[in-house]
Amino acid sequence: MSFFQRPKTLAEVGEHILLGADAGMEIKDFLHEFQAGGSPSMLQQAPPALAGLVGKGAMLDAFLQALAVYLSVKIDDDPPSWTHPAIQLPEPWFASPGAAIRNYLLLSSPAPFRSRNLFIDEDSLIVV
Repeated sequence: MSFFQRPKTLAEVGEHILLGADAGMEIKDFLHEFQAGGSPSMLQQAPPALAGLVGKGAMLDAFLQALAVYLSVKIDDDPPSWTHPAIQLPEPWFASPGAAIRNYLLLSSPAPFRSRNLFIDEDSLIVV
């Protein structure tokens, strides 16, 4: 599925994923929009719940929530109310399957992700 406009809110990211868009591409496109002019309004509306509706939906729900908290800190704003309580995955999810990189991800993952049992490299949130 192809979308012609980048999502301008995290809610749009979730809506596009529900319609079949690639989650990774939607998140990166949103990060480009946020970098160009990030504002609290881009984070305020909760994305639709994805758990049970798309593959890795529970992980994506936790990821979008963590991303909202992470970006709120970047713009010196309070996280949106829909990010509480934090969704915590029952099992850790690592952005890379390699055992060697897991220790690095455990240590370097930003706090909003780590607290939700998501382990990513912070560099993956940077777009150029």
